[in-house]
Formats: sequence, structure tokens, C-alpha cells
Amino acid sequence: MKSRYVLAGFIAVVLSCGIFGVVFADPTWSIEGEYFEGCTCNPGCPCMFGSEPTHNKTCKITGVFHIKKGHYGQHAVDGQTVIGITDLTARPDKNWIVFYLDEKAAAVQKNALLDIFQNHVFGFAKVPPERITVRYVPMHVESSRWHKKAIVADNLTLVIELLRGAGDPGKPTQIVNKNFSLWAREFDMTLDMGKATTHQFQEGNQEWNYDGRSGFSTTFCFASDRDDGRNPGEKP
Repeated sequence: MKSRYVLAGFIAVVLSCGIFGVVFADPTWSIEGEYFEGCTCNPGCPCMFGSEPTHNKTCKITGVFHIKKGHYGQHAVDGQTVIGITDLTARPDKNWIVFYLDEKAAAVQKNALLDIFQNHVFGFAKVPPERITVRYVPMHVESSRWHKKAIVADNLTLVIELLRGAGDPGKPTQIVNKNFSLWAREFDMTLDMGKATTHQFQEGNQEWNYDGRSGFSTTFCFASDRDDGRNPGEKP
């Protein structure tokens, strides 16, 4: 009789572990959409060719991720925008990140997006929590064929104008088959190059004006189970 109780208890523990494993397992997620960026460098960013940044060997970026389609577990994040601002060349003891999310997003979407971007998309930076700023703010983002804009309260204005190619003015100047290790698989291999006609930022002790510096636009696709080595849009 005692052995039967022991066996029943063992089965209960196993089942409980299985249930809790399901409940507390990390949810699957994926996001895809449009990305545009302004950075420190002169237009034609040398980082894309494996060379040093043009200004004091420093690469500070404002990255705008507009999600056209995405989910986090059962929760949709379509139409949401996350902006990440950081110094990609900062030393580990000096690195920092500012995240802006739309104040109008639902609470579950805010939590989902913060997990995706803090722990995965920008997880490579390994920034400690005390140097991560997260703000939920009024946000305006717009995008057309040649023009990209992001405005965040009084903190950020980024306007990118894509450069027209001289050979075919109907197409932007492009980098095809880029050479850049960061988000190498998650970004499309073709980048539409541009210039940040306005790039002004202020948050805490971080402040800059990079008007006239580099910018580009592309598409992205990040996913929790993306380990097949394919590029965005590439079919299996």
C-alpha cells in the first residue's frame, strides 16, 4: 500500500512539473516590419563596410522599429513601434540604452515589447538595468517611399530622406549584400541609404544634434525560434 502512495505522489510531482513548465515557459514571439535609423556617421556609413565610424570612432544610433505584423504568445503587437537609442561603441562599463514605447499601447503589449527588445533584439549589448531607461511617451511615426520620420515628445526628432541613385533617380541609393554583423540575419540584405536631415535627441545626460549625418531604411524579421540561418523574406 505504501509503495502505491509513493508512486502516486511521484506521478503527481511529474505532472505538476509538466504543467508549471508549460505555464511558465517563455512564450514564442515574432515581429516583422520596417526599420529606419539615424547615426553618428557621415552619409554612406562606413560601419556597413567593416570600417570605423567617421566621428571619434563612436557609433550612436536611433533605431526605429515599426512592427507591421507580430505576436507575443497569444497577444498581437501589430502596428506598434519601439525606438531604441544607444551607443554601439561604448565600453561595457559605460554602455546605456533608452527605449521609447507608445504610451497608447495596452499594458500587455508594453510588457511583451519590452521583453522582446530589452532581452532579445538589444540583448547583445548586455546593458545592466540601472543604465536602461524605459519611457512610455507620445509618439508619431510616418513612412513614405522617400521620407521617414519619428517624433517622441520633446526628446527625439528623426527625419530621414532617402538618397536617389544617379543611374536611376526612381530608385534609392542602396547597399546590396551588406557587410555588417549586427542583426545580420534579421535585417534584409538590401539597405536603402539616406541622410538624416534632422536627428536631435535629449534624454537625461545624453544629448546630440546629428543633423546631416547618415541614415538608412530596411525591413526586419525577428523571432524567438529563428535559428535556421535564413534572411528575412527568404523561403525555406
